[in-house]
Amino acid sequence: MRIAEILKDLDAENDPDEILVELTLDVLKRCNLQLALESIWVASGKKDWLYRVDPPNPSIPLKRHVHIAKSKHTSSKGMQASWNDDGSRHDKGSFNTSVGDTARVREIARSVLQLPPNVTLESAGSSRAGASFVEEAWFSTDRKIAYVSIRAL
Repeated sequence: MRIAEILKDLDAENDPDEILVELTLDVLKRCNLQLALESIWVASGKKDWLYRVDPPNPSIPLKRHVHIAKSKHTSSKGMQASWNDDGSRHDKGSFNTSVGDTARVREIARSVLQLPPNVTLESAGSSRAGASFVEEAWFSTDRKIAYVSIRAL
């Protein structure tokens, strides 16, 4: 049954505030969707490289950003490269240039942040404001289910 069919008889007073849609990992893969669960180190698919996506915090202000490190350096801020979702450097004081200049690391950052080819990493002038559909992501306590809050653009 389609969501539109379920909702067609509801009026404004009875519209639900939230709709839960469960998708298996297989469905996400077939749709070519990539979700980055935030603030958790995840294997990048590239040998020995991990990434962690951290959410934005407008009150600081802090942009959504990715940290990339070898698995042995996830606790060493000085051994990581990190970029904001607009391609600008994140953590300018501890950004490891030798890590950040690695083609593999840049490829991971582009993929995870879903940056288009016209956005140059480390360029503060390029912006992707509002391009991300994922608003929030978290795991169940047993870490077997990932929940994702998606906003419409």
